[in-house]
Amino acid sequence: MSTLAEIETAADALPLKQQRKLLEHLAAKLEQLRKRKAVPNLHERMKDFCGIVDSGIPDLATNKKHMEGFGR
Repeated sequence: MSTLAEIETAADALPLKQQRKLLEHLAAKLEQLRKRKAVPNLHERMKDFCGIVDSGIPDLATNKKHMEGFGR
């Protein structure tokens, strides 16, 4: 893996036209990453619906029988 200094040195050694192409390529990659991060995940999209359904089953953690041996 190259260090940032090594990458900068290699980029500086490129002809100006190739430096511009490299910067354009990196800018496009950054834009793709930003767009990907802007898309909410499933939980973020469904958070308003989390916990709205009552299954009728009480919390099993409150039943000592279900907690026997937990953490051993």
